[in-house]
Amino acid sequence: MNVKSSIYHSLDVIEKRINEKLTVGNIAADVYISKFHYMRLFREVVGDSVMDYVNKRKLTLAAAALIETNAKILDIALDYGFDSRDVFTRSFKAFTGITPAEYRRNGKNMISSKSVMEYKNMKYKNTIDTVINEINEWISLAQDIIKQTRQYSKNNINIFWDNAAEQTKILADNFALLLEQVNSISNKPDEISTGMDIVKIIDDTAFVAHSIAFQIEMMEARLPDKDIKNSFAEKYRKLAWSGVEKANNITEFFRELLLLVTEDMRINAGKKIDDAVEKGKAVINNLPDDYAFIKDEIMFLVEMMVSTPIESITMQMLDDNLFKTKLITITAKLNIDSKNEAFFDNMQNFSTALYDAVCFCDTIIKSVEDLDPRQKIVKVMQDIVYMENVLFFYANGEMDYLTRQTQKKDFDEIKIKINDYKKRAFFAERDESDILVFQDLAINVKDIITELNQIAENIGKTGGAIKVITDELDRLTDKTLLLVKEIKELDKS
Repeated sequence: MNVKSSIYHSLDVIEKRINEKLTVGNIAADVYISKFHYMRLFREVVGDSVMDYVNKRKLTLAAAALIETNAKILDIALDYGFDSRDVFTRSFKAFTGITPAEYRRNGKNMISSKSVMEYKNMKYKNTIDTVINEINEWISLAQDIIKQTRQYSKNNINIFWDNAAEQTKILADNFALLLEQVNSISNKPDEISTGMDIVKIIDDTAFVAHSIAFQIEMMEARLPDKDIKNSFAEKYRKLAWSGVEKANNITEFFRELLLLVTEDMRINAGKKIDDAVEKGKAVINNLPDDYAFIKDEIMFLVEMMVSTPIESITMQMLDDNLFKTKLITITAKLNIDSKNEAFFDNMQNFSTALYDAVCFCDTIIKSVEDLDPRQKIVKVMQDIVYMENVLFFYANGEMDYLTRQTQKKDFDEIKIKINDYKKRAFFAERDESDILVFQDLAINVKDIITELNQIAENIGKTGGAIKVITDELDRLTDKTLLLVKEIKELDKS
């Protein structure tokens, strides 16, 4: 844990021990920093001296107790470490401008505007401090996984494991950068846009961690070593879900606004999308021939953007495509030699251009919470269709891998069926509300699952990764069919 992280951790220590008699020495000891350095660093990071901060927290919590409970003033004073009612009264009046008895009698109406602001800021700061601690927990978990992955890579020479560790380190470094951003918000509670940026970074980090986890699960399915089977995949899943949890915590605090694309912005977004299309074509032109499944996926994204009229462009379409480019990028980083600088430069340009289009269209849309029950279910099914498309991307990649390993060339027919499904699913992901379309898509996926499972069985042990994909597809289609049934019941009523 770095020095700043230790200071943030000490805020949590203060909260947990707020009812005790705290001193600079015993707080510093809890975070293993010398008293002298702790005092200096605390003021630098938090902006208050240690004991001023502790006093404000005690008085803020005591003020809440005066309003929310019937406890005696002396008991509240003693609960928060004040030696007597007189000492508590003097401190409380200096903080709020009125005595504890006046505060209780007249409520918050008599508090000075300064103390109200301090009260709100302290409460806000406490929430931010909690978020900072959660980010530190995630970084610690990531660093532990990086260490284990690198150790395994030393014993099993394989570029995949080195790349997995490196990509996870990048995620951890990105999270570390959030600490300063989150801390800056504690002094500016109205900066929702900064909070939204932080939520997006954490969401993206969780998405990438899930992608790495799934690809590790596929890699483990190929390995004969049963001792590690699922172990790393499970660790990365835990890391990913931890990121989701952190994003949700911050989202609850910051995000009232979501995304909307107005008519004028759609027109202007066309220029941004055209730029992304050109950069996508540059990626295709510089892609190694061995990775046709990546080329096919990028061509699919580019074709969909070209063929979709400007008036039909939605934020969800752009956002989905942006996530898909991230998925392609992380897949490429795990499998393609990093010396292919032209490909990775072009891929970065494509992602940046698409990100610019998303940012340009960023405004307010109706939140999912405002949708009626039927719309909510349709939204879930659209998300499932999107995830099925992601899994088919992996399936195409795995079949390309098997072709390179065994020189098999009998995957063309199933690939055609997968690509036909993707074209049908593309529109259902965004605009479809007819539940029979989702039902037909689910049945279509079930048929493809049967064929993929047959391929895996024919191949034998090396088909394990395909089985990982079909198991996940099976789970998603089962969920879709249950949701279709649920909508039919809603429509009847």
